[in-house]
Amino acid sequence: MTTHIHTAQEKIEMKVGMSPFTLRHDLAKSPLFTLEAMADLAADLPRDKVDYNRADLPVDVHGLPVPGNGLSPAETVRSIRDNGSWMVLQGIEHAPAYRHLIDELVDEIARLADVAPSSFTHRVGYGFVTSPGGVTPYHLDSEHNFLLQMSGTKRMTILPAEACTTAEDLEISPSKSRYIEYRPAFTPLAQTFDLGPGDMLCVPFNDPHYVENGDQVSISMGITFHDEASLNQRKVQTVNHIMRRMGLPQPKPGVKPRADKAKAAAYTAVNMVVDPVRKNQKARQFVKRHILRGATLTPGTTGPQPT
Repeated sequence: MTTHIHTAQEKIEMKVGMSPFTLRHDLAKSPLFTLEAMADLAADLPRDKVDYNRADLPVDVHGLPVPGNGLSPAETVRSIRDNGSWMVLQGIEHAPAYRHLIDELVDEIARLADVAPSSFTHRVGYGFVTSPGGVTPYHLDSEHNFLLQMSGTKRMTILPAEACTTAEDLEISPSKSRYIEYRPAFTPLAQTFDLGPGDMLCVPFNDPHYVENGDQVSISMGITFHDEASLNQRKVQTVNHIMRRMGLPQPKPGVKPRADKAKAAAYTAVNMVVDPVRKNQKARQFVKRHILRGATLTPGTTGPQPT
């Protein structure tokens, strides 16, 4: 049994509504997370799986444009020390070496949480590369989410889920901005974590956060997954946004449990039709380019924003 995670805790808690916590990992020197490995991965991944832009941003970019950097994905990685950018490589689990590692890590988390590894589904991996001083603005991720710092340093500030200004903040849509409004009144709720190589941080489901990079290039890996509760809530968040666009705004998940259950069931039925499109690269790219204008398609795959 492979062990990458180290903790003095006998057991960790994994559930919707949990608090953030830190662990340690032994992957900081892995050849899978060098700049060259990230550049090769950026060149090999489908273009719609690579997202990058300028990183000299404020914490709150809600409603503001986020500029690109004018470079190719591989050029962005290779010149990351000087180009003031961030990049996220999405779906790295499709590369066999990363897939194997992600499964090892999620299985370890399951054992630490004392649950069956099979209960953690929709396992996805992300590679993050950020220039010195780069900022990932205030946003939230609707998955169980762990960040593993490989090189460089960063400071992550996490707030509880109630630090969302409206019910719409929690809703999910391919056409909706990933960023939400940050208000100074939220500051007393914040927890701050300073991360260096070998640190591992749990960012709880739906807890908004922002990231400030240190004075070196940062390379990190994110791993996300769902249990039944988080997946059902994500489905509800997606249906809520669809209903809002129809002129029927909905309360946050949990306010009306029976309605939430019906929404999750409806989403599951519709996704049986949508899922084959998502899995077909040409169809996925057509939908994103001509219908969703670059956004990701289904709740199981949108994933965290660049950290």
